[in-house]
Amino acid sequence: MSDISESIDALLEARSRQLPAVERESARWTALGERLDELDAVLTDLRMHITLDSELAAGLTLPQLREIRVDVAETADSFRVIAARFTRATVNLGVSGAARMGKSTLLQSVSGLDGQQIPTGDGIPVTAVRSRIFHSPTVRRAELEMHSPESFLAEVIAPLHTALSLPALPRSLEQFADWSYPESSDQTRSRLLLTRLRELQSALPSYKHLLTGGVKSVPLEEIRPYVAYPTDEEIRSAGPSGVRRAYAAVREARIECPFPHEHVARIGIVDLPGLGEVTADAEQRHVDGLRNEVDAVLVVKRSSDTSSFFDETDASGMALLDRVRGFVRSTGEFTYVVHNIDPDKPHLAENLRGDLLRSLNGGEADRFFTVFETDVRASERVGREVLTPLLKRLADGLPVMDAEVLAGTRGRAGAVRDRIRLQLADLQRALDLVARRAGVPEEVNDAKADQLRSGIAKRLRVLVADLAAEATGSTDPGYAQAVENAYEGVLDWIGDGFGRGAEVWRELALTRMITEGHPADFAGPEFNRIRVEISRRFATLDDFFTDRLTDAWDRTAEAITAECGALFAESAGGEEASGQVVLKRLADLFGESSQPCPDLAAAVHSLLDVRLEYRTLLYPRVRPDLAPLNLQVTHPDTGEEMQQVAVPLTEAGAEELYGIFNGLAEQAAFRIQKSLLREAAVPAAVVHALVEQFEDTLIRSGTSVQEFRRFVRGYRNDLWPEEFHGIDEANSRFARVVGVAKEITALAEQGEEGL
Repeated sequence: MSDISESIDALLEARSRQLPAVERESARWTALGERLDELDAVLTDLRMHITLDSELAAGLTLPQLREIRVDVAETADSFRVIAARFTRATVNLGVSGAARMGKSTLLQSVSGLDGQQIPTGDGIPVTAVRSRIFHSPTVRRAELEMHSPESFLAEVIAPLHTALSLPALPRSLEQFADWSYPESSDQTRSRLLLTRLRELQSALPSYKHLLTGGVKSVPLEEIRPYVAYPTDEEIRSAGPSGVRRAYAAVREARIECPFPHEHVARIGIVDLPGLGEVTADAEQRHVDGLRNEVDAVLVVKRSSDTSSFFDETDASGMALLDRVRGFVRSTGEFTYVVHNIDPDKPHLAENLRGDLLRSLNGGEADRFFTVFETDVRASERVGREVLTPLLKRLADGLPVMDAEVLAGTRGRAGAVRDRIRLQLADLQRALDLVARRAGVPEEVNDAKADQLRSGIAKRLRVLVADLAAEATGSTDPGYAQAVENAYEGVLDWIGDGFGRGAEVWRELALTRMITEGHPADFAGPEFNRIRVEISRRFATLDDFFTDRLTDAWDRTAEAITAECGALFAESAGGEEASGQVVLKRLADLFGESSQPCPDLAAAVHSLLDVRLEYRTLLYPRVRPDLAPLNLQVTHPDTGEEMQQVAVPLTEAGAEELYGIFNGLAEQAAFRIQKSLLREAAVPAAVVHALVEQFEDTLIRSGTSVQEFRRFVRGYRNDLWPEEFHGIDEANSRFARVVGVAKEITALAEQGEEGL
């Protein structure tokens, strides 16, 4: 593989790594546009259903909103274009230029195709359909994307009607076939467009059956009538049925074939109908055909008796390419000129060479645009004089262009984001005014909030007192039973030969002792295994702790729903929900309120985030009880370190060793059981402390009063539906506006990770 090919592969790989971040941005801005559309709708609904004075109504109008929605849509589209650029598995080169400049001949020399696949002609336009041509070392095929009747009428016929200012548009092929068009026009361009339209109408029987949509595969040798205008000879020799215009049914052609050049494994060519043709939307078609598809463009200009200078059509074409390159800063890195010379007419080449030097580069060679000079009919020269230097430039320049496109799009997105912030700030001020002037009087709201806070406080205080009594009372029988069950499970495991079976255990011990010549090699790892397993088996207490924590959540939720049950009944769909679910919903409601209550939400989250586990609560209590289950222990009298097993290397020794392990394990399990039973008050004490802390934070934090009032302001209709139904009928609409505005803020403030 050549250095150029390796560089292009590296470029495409770098693009693929950036693609996920770009796609996320495209999706984010698309979602932002949808939320802005929704904001417009809910604001309109709010204005219709609430009585407002002119000042309040004006504040809820947001005159710039629709303009911003357009900007957001364009930003989303820009990221989609970048995503399309980064999705491609090829570096694509657009080939542009006016008709009869040698564009199609250049494509033949690059691709190795001939006049049957890429038609050429003298004096008339030839290319009728955009073609994308890709190098494929083994495949030769053509795939045609066909128009449906609907897309044909919308994309081919409608632009002609618009350009001719015709008052209506056929809605079906049958209507088009019978449509009555003017005989002629006084304006030259209109007359030519009308001729095109009448040609398509008269030839409809020749391509109507092809308007099937989907993709049609045809042999390369038969592709010409699908991508090219009919020749003069075909027009003159047409029979009674008229000229066939199969190209009219084709939206785009994709061709795969082996290119006769090096460095082209990851290269694609986009062939467009020539500039300067008389079509309804020639310029826009040219821009659309290049904008999403190409990384660079070759503009072909031919030395001839009539075109040895850079004319108005050429200047217009270069201006179009400026629209295509977008945020790429250097025009010359995106657009290249191919001077198509005729070796038999050197004076014409010299004339155009001088004009290009003056017109494009201000008298300095390649100052603004690189000009490749070649005879496009000679494939070998095209490879040497155009493709190789071009691909070398692109291998170095495309990463810079990619970065410029991303930076430019991000800069534009940032400006749109700032405009959104300003509009949302205006909206928030207007909403605050609405809340003060059109809502429930503040003193009523504050009284209801104080009532709710006091009611919850009383119920939680009773719960805390009950939990305190449970924590100081007698041993929880459930806890004692859980400890006993865990202890019995450990004894069963020990009695089963420590999970291996007694006979297997003794056989394994004997084998290892004889092999290693001492018992320590078996005893040390086995002590470790047994010690860890006994501790793990007592972790079945976690089920008990989970039950106790779940009970605390249930009782806490019951105390809260007793005061605001109507709110939770609606959110639960009438079904009884667990305490954990109710508390999670409460935290969400605190966060989703039209005026968020972060400290109240944090209090609920703190209660829900707690985990009661054996390993965190009781590990410190039981670890000393496991200390004897080690090969190396401390002598109780001398304090010296010693090994506590020494047995003969015989079957009797293995039996003795089994007895030692059995006794030490049972003793450890017994000690752990006793230690755990002494800690019977711990779970209840922990649960009491958790709920007490929750109650204290929820009711008596520095922001509690203020946030309860915010909460009631946002949900009073849901908390007391009968009481406030007639007073605050616009509340839900108001809350929806606030909610959508929050969603827009969150989307707008998300960073462009990875870009």
